[in-house]
Amino acid sequence: MKTLIIDDNLNAQEFLEDLLKVCGKDLTLLGKASNIREGKKLIAAWDPELVFLDVEMPDGTGFDLLQQIGDINFKVIFTTAHEKYAIKAIKYSALDYLLKPIDSNELIAAIKKVQAIEEQKLSQLKINSLLQNLGANSTQTQKIVLRDKYGLQVTTVQEIIHLEADDCYTKFFIKDQAPIVVSKPLKEYEALLPKEQFFRCHKSHLVNLDYLLRYDKKEGNMIILKNGNQVPISR
Repeated sequence: MKTLIIDDNLNAQEFLEDLLKVCGKDLTLLGKASNIREGKKLIAAWDPELVFLDVEMPDGTGFDLLQQIGDINFKVIFTTAHEKYAIKAIKYSALDYLLKPIDSNELIAAIKKVQAIEEQKLSQLKINSLLQNLGANSTQTQKIVLRDKYGLQVTTVQEIIHLEADDCYTKFFIKDQAPIVVSKPLKEYEALLPKEQFFRCHKSHLVNLDYLLRYDKKEGNMIILKNGNQVPISR
């Protein structure tokens, strides 16, 4: 994969370049840039397949660069030293990121993930969701990218009715559609989704309180949701 590094920290650039020599033998590093302006020129010149993109730079953010480019035909792995609000937007969009200082095992895992995305339009879908999330004025209008065995689905947080644990998988019950099963555990989504809106009522269930219809103790401590589903409550 033709690869670029865009990062304002020269030490971080060199550190990642050294790691790629060991951990990224399937990648060909074509160039490095230290800001958005240089990064745009490099992308136009080399037409990369993968870009390691720093989140915060002197002349803006990596997100600004993506918005300025518009039609993005490469895959992205974000790099950052700051685990702030932007990380949640990246996670919502199912994009890969690495926290600095970058760990070699995490780098290898991230490279394998982007290599597994065969269709460029899937990568574009994730990036579009990220950019929309960054402009969203509430968590309810934010979009989350879910991967099941058939591909990717984008849904708004508000459309998620409830989630159910199924071993290492999570079943999503989404408004006006059949449930989908995602290959991530429930605890990951509990940490990601807004706590003021999603309530862990049981070890296997996370419910969107906007869909709460009633609490029914006659049926054995159950939550009745607006879609008719009954969800147990732990004592």
